[in-house]
This record gives sequence, C-alpha cells and structure tokens, in this order.
Amino acid sequence: MSWNSSRLRAKKLGGRAPAVPYWAPLGIDLFAKAINRLLKDDFFEWTRQILEVPGRTVRLNTLGVEILMTDSPENTKAVLSTKVSTSILVSPAKVSGFADALVNPQQFADFGKGEAFHKIWYDLMFDSVFATDGAIWHDNKNLLRDHTAKSRTTDYTVTERHVSTLIRVFSDSRPHDCLDQMDRFVFDVVSDVFFGESAGTLFTELQPVRNAVEEMFLWNTQRILIGKLGALLPRSKKASAVLNQYLDHVIDQAMAPAEDLDSDEAKRKAKSMLRVLVNDNVSRKRIKDQMMAILLSGKDPVSITLVWVLYELARNPDIVAALHAEISSTVGFSAKPFPAQMKTMSLLQNIIKETLRMQPPVGFSIRTAFSDTTLPTGGGATGKGRIGVLKGTHIVMSYIGTQRCKDLVGPTANIFDPWRWEKWSPPLWEFLPFNQGPRICLGRNFAWMQMEYLLYRVFQVFSHVDLVGEDGERIVAREEMKIKITLNTKPAKPVMLRFRKAGE
Repeated sequence: MSWNSSRLRAKKLGGRAPAVPYWAPLGIDLFAKAINRLLKDDFFEWTRQILEVPGRTVRLNTLGVEILMTDSPENTKAVLSTKVSTSILVSPAKVSGFADALVNPQQFADFGKGEAFHKIWYDLMFDSVFATDGAIWHDNKNLLRDHTAKSRTTDYTVTERHVSTLIRVFSDSRPHDCLDQMDRFVFDVVSDVFFGESAGTLFTELQPVRNAVEEMFLWNTQRILIGKLGALLPRSKKASAVLNQYLDHVIDQAMAPAEDLDSDEAKRKAKSMLRVLVNDNVSRKRIKDQMMAILLSGKDPVSITLVWVLYELARNPDIVAALHAEISSTVGFSAKPFPAQMKTMSLLQNIIKETLRMQPPVGFSIRTAFSDTTLPTGGGATGKGRIGVLKGTHIVMSYIGTQRCKDLVGPTANIFDPWRWEKWSPPLWEFLPFNQGPRICLGRNFAWMQMEYLLYRVFQVFSHVDLVGEDGERIVAREEMKIKITLNTKPAKPVMLRFRKAGE
C-alpha cells in the first residue's frame, strides 16, 4: 500500500500527532538516539521532553516503523478499554482503595500485544498473559485467576519465614545492595508460594536464572523499539536455555511423589499453583506459560518497588521516624502484624502508593493497533483533536510520565511526598501501578501484601536506614537516581543501604 494511500486513510480517521524531528533516512538517527538514551539511563527524561506538546502525544518514525508515544490519560484509557459500553462491570473488590474496573474482553479488540511483541518477548514471556491476545490470553487469565485473586493464610507464614531471614542478613551493620537483595528475597517468596519450593537465592553466590532474565529484559527492550524488525534479530539463546532448565527442574520436582503427605507444609505445597496444575494434567508447555506469568508479575514489580521505597526512606529520615511511630501505635515492635492492622496504617499505605506513583515498576506499556482506529486526543495544532491510527501502528504509553505530570499531580509531582495522599486522590486513569482494564494485574493483592508486610517487619526491627557507598560511608546528599528502563523501571545504579537498630 502506498504512502499516500496510508496518509489518506489516517486523515479520514482523524488528525496526526506531531512528529519528533529526524534528519537521516528512515529515521536512523532517531532510533540511534533512543538506544543511546536507553543505554545512558535517561530514556524517561528524553520521553518527557518530547511529550511536552499539546495533547501530550507524538509520532516517531524509525526504520520504517511508526510509533505513537503518549502519556495522555485519555489516550491510555482508549487503548486499554476500547469501545467501552454501559455493560462495564465494576468489581466490589478493592486494592488499597483503588477501583478494580473490568471491561468485557470482547470490547477492547482494537489494540493488543501483537505478533511482533509476542515474537520478540517469547523467550522470556512464552505464551503467557503478558505476550498473547484473544482466546489464548483469555484462557491463561482464567487459569491464573484462582491462584492469584486473593492471599491465603499460608502466604503470610511463608513470607514471614523469608522476611526473618532477610532481617538477619540486614542485621550485620554492613552496606547491602538492596536491589540485589530484594530481587533474591521476592524470587524466593514467589517460588515458595506458587511453586511449592523456594528458589533459595538469598544465600547463593551464583545467580544464573536471575542473570538470564535480566539479560533478556535488556536485549528485548532494545529489540522492541524497531517493531517487526526487532523480531528478526537473534534471541538470547543461552539465557533462554538457562531459564528453561530451571523451569523443567522445578516441574520435575513437583511431579515427583511427596514423601510426607500429612504435614502442614506438605499440604501447603500440594495446594500451590504448580502442584495443582501438575495434578490436573496440564501440559508442561502451558505450565511453563503460567510459571513465567507468576515470576514476571510477582517478582520484578515487587522487588523493584521495595528497593525504590527503601531508597526514598533512606533519603527522608523524617518519614522513617513517622513510620516507626505508626508501627509503635498499631502493633508495637514484637508482635507480628495482622492484615487488618496493616490496612489501618495510613502512612505505610501511602508510602507504597507514593512510590508506585513516582516509580511504577512498569513505566511504559506497548500495544499494537489491530485495525484502523482512533485515539481521542493529540491531533491538530491544539492537540485536542482525534488522531487517526492505522492498523499495525505501535502505541507506547508512558505510565510514569502520566503519574509525574505536573498538570495532573501538581507542582510537587517530582517530589516524594506520601502525605499528599491524605488530601489527593487521582482519577482511575491517572494512576496505573497495576494497569487497568481487562489486563489489570491479577496478582495485585499478593503484591501489595508482600510490600506492606516486608516494610512493616523491617521497620519493626530497624529504626534507621542509611544510603551509603560501598565503603560503608554514609552519603548525606546525592543526585537523583537515574532510571534504567528494561520494560521495568529500576534504579540505574546499586542502592547501597545500611540498616541500624535504635541506639546503633
């Protein structure tokens, strides 16, 4: 189809978003700039700059691929809940005060992950809910829901076991790389709860599985920037082999006959997601799909959020003191907290919310238009007109851009302030830590439990947390941490923290 024909189709649908300037053929210079910004860990800052236009939506043309980038809540809503009718179902379930708005899956068919996304991310995401569309996505979602919709009593028991271990690690008065430690901790908890066996990474020197996942995240993030062409670039074969070897080993363990069927621990393991899927004779391939969905949704978002929380608390000792006082007045410093007690702790809850606002673990989300369609805003000179979107166009939504937009949050949008939540409550599509629409995160309740419980227990034990160098010297002032984008939004450098008890 000719360029003129495509332009006429787009014009009939609506206006065009302003184009990000480029000078080289096929926008090679623009592609190089995007990769350079990724590698320098200032990709987010670059996207903030180019989105400072009316309608907050731009068009990028790189290597023959058209990409629309936006942090407009109206456009995000259109992509995630296209063609919403009066039959929207609003669930009574809440996640720490946020509405769970669900849309009939048949009503958001204009946009999806798309074939290119699936091919590029297959070595990490397989055919899981994160990389599929249509019936496969819907079936996977239904299969996962029973295992992720709500926390079980045993989840707290398992979490406490690993939290106690982590606290012992932090009690040595030495600096710790908390991104590394939190990733190990959450990996161990998630594998223990959902697979029935902990990965046991907290005290293991070699980390082949975690390293493999990180390698695929970094490489595939670069591949996705060129759309369909990215699928032609080679996969991380060695990393993929390491990951599959781990998954096969865990599945083989789950298939082996249990030695002790009567103990409470054996009964807990028998009810884990993996054991249930094995006993239901689900195929090995499909089991792997669900295991990767659990690892990707349960491990990285929680560990990344926790390390950002601790980073901000280390820089704000007044907030730590206030949190310590809240713990003292709620449960105290010896008893383990009950879930209902943690929900009454407004500062604890608001610290998590503010961290998710400032540093959403998934800062950018990508969709592909499955048909000619429109976005409601960003077109024309004023940015208030519709945008025509042709089939095959990639849409990149900046959740972190939306949640840090001063026009939406206020002049202090870039300042960590958990107390803002006492008077401020963002509309549904301006706060997206767990996504929204039919693809809302299924494990959000479990994730929230992990975060609030870990933070409560850590600050039951420790009254101070210091941001330090690797030499153990405390850093009083430090420039803002850069953000590393590998689909997730993690700290660009190690977050070295030392934990101190009262009197130390």
